[in-house]
Amino acid sequence: MKQLRAFSFFKTVSLGAPKSRLPGELFGKYAAFFQRNWQKFALVGLFGLGLFLGARTAAMGYDGWQANIMQLLRAQRLSRMDNGVFANALSYFAGDLLFLAVAYIMGLCAGGLPILLLLPVLRGLGIGVVSGWLYMSYGATGVGYAVLVLYPATLISMLVMLAACKESMLMSSDMLLLLGGKLDRAESGLRLYSTRYVVLLMVTAVAAVLDAICFAVFSGIFEL
Repeated sequence: MKQLRAFSFFKTVSLGAPKSRLPGELFGKYAAFFQRNWQKFALVGLFGLGLFLGARTAAMGYDGWQANIMQLLRAQRLSRMDNGVFANALSYFAGDLLFLAVAYIMGLCAGGLPILLLLPVLRGLGIGVVSGWLYMSYGATGVGYAVLVLYPATLISMLVMLAACKESMLMSSDMLLLLGGKLDRAESGLRLYSTRYVVLLMVTAVAAVLDAICFAVFSGIFEL
């Protein structure tokens, strides 16, 4: 019977004090550490790549493209100002739900790994474009708006998405083993997988409420 995995994306892994300072043993210890946690490093790296590409896209965009982004973001901001806290929270939750739904479904596919690796890049790309545009267009005011309005909930959503992608990558690997006859059954693993996603949805709901509150409290301070 395959041992159930722990919900370990946010778990801190300690290497402990090395018993020997021989280079070979230290290399082996760190190599094992990276091998156990390669999904985390890969997902964080891909998210960072998306941020970089988004910021470069905002910096290199031509005037017409930047004007379109400006109109879109202003229209979205005005729409949110007309809505209440509940409506804004529901809208934010729906956006994150789309990413989580894709990650959940890809986890049930034996070949879902490429899409799961693409999701952090897409999420980082969107955040990078908006952040880069705010900084380039409004300087310190744009940075303040991003820090007070956008980033508090975005940080939680980012961690939720990375945790979801990691769980889905492991589940996708289990599905591949199941198809290859190397895993007897996946019923218990599927129940645990779904339960973890319920927890992630609850955290996403908290992020949505936080985003709506931050927008209601701080968005009026900035003239964008």
